[in-house]
Amino acid sequence: MDKAVDILEIFTGYILFLFMALLFIQVVMRFVFNRPIYGVDESVTALMIWSMCLGWCTVYWDNGHAVLEFIMKRMPKWFCHFMDHFTNLLIVVMSWVYIPASWQLFQMQKKMPPVGGLPFCKAYYYALPVLVMSVLMLVMSLYKTIAFAITRDESICVPVEKEGGGLLD
Repeated sequence: MDKAVDILEIFTGYILFLFMALLFIQVVMRFVFNRPIYGVDESVTALMIWSMCLGWCTVYWDNGHAVLEFIMKRMPKWFCHFMDHFTNLLIVVMSWVYIPASWQLFQMQKKMPPVGGLPFCKAYYYALPVLVMSVLMLVMSLYKTIAFAITRDESICVPVEKEGGGLLD
């Protein structure tokens, strides 16, 4: 799972770079040359939605999501574990609900014609990223919950320190 999430993180980084580069080019073309490129705005929107959905999955896997550290540090260990499991359970339930809902939205949007300069409809960058994110989050949260129940390894609940960032003590 760690290797797959690392690949997903790298892919998401490339998506972020691409949409920021396109956004920069579009701003220069629009405000300096007064010649915006048709379709770039919609492409930036599509890439941004995909990057946010995939990025949320990588943040969740690394336990980098927002935690109220000042409260959690003062709580007993059993409460911190309870909150971690409660969060995982909540994500399992939300993902379970999001999967059929985003699939239904995808099917509805797929019938709409393409607009905004992209050769495909909005279903592929409005509903599909949420569907993919929901499936990934369901797999990740079930994995974390089961892995902790079996191994009792507390590192599953601890934020992962990555290069370029640090954790606050």
